[in-house]
Amino acid sequence: MSDKVTARSDVIVGLILLGLAILFFALSFTLPVRRAGLSPTTFPRFVTIVMALLASGLVVQGVRKQRAFAGEPAHRTPEETDRRRQFAFRFLLLAVLGIGYTQVIRLLGFVVATPLMMAGTMILFDEKKWYRIILVAVISTAVLYGLFRIVFRVPLPRFDLW
Repeated sequence: MSDKVTARSDVIVGLILLGLAILFFALSFTLPVRRAGLSPTTFPRFVTIVMALLASGLVVQGVRKQRAFAGEPAHRTPEETDRRRQFAFRFLLLAVLGIGYTQVIRLLGFVVATPLMMAGTMILFDEKKWYRIILVAVISTAVLYGLFRIVFRVPLPRFDLW
């Protein structure tokens, strides 16, 4: 992909992510406030502030690239266009998978639903090695469970039979 096309993509994606960060930060004010320990608003606000900073950096980087290539035309080969369409389709499927995860986690619980979501995401983005899929899904779930349940003391959805 040409640098000029990448620069334009950086600006567009950065602005979308910046808008999402602002939206999620604003939505964090609707969460309940708890006085003891960390408030449920602390982590989402921290994450959205970091997301906004990184998105702003991506926009600045894209603008700088665009200025460097101001006189050159942007060209895309058919292979690049096809690759971008495949990525967009996979990203759409990932969004559907994410929405499904939010519904399934209530039934299966965090410990069962999260590794399935991670494995599905890795398969969606062409990971072929089954042992890597299993290791990443299980270890990531264990780390996230430890972080949220034990460190932050966030109640996570549980499977009813356990």
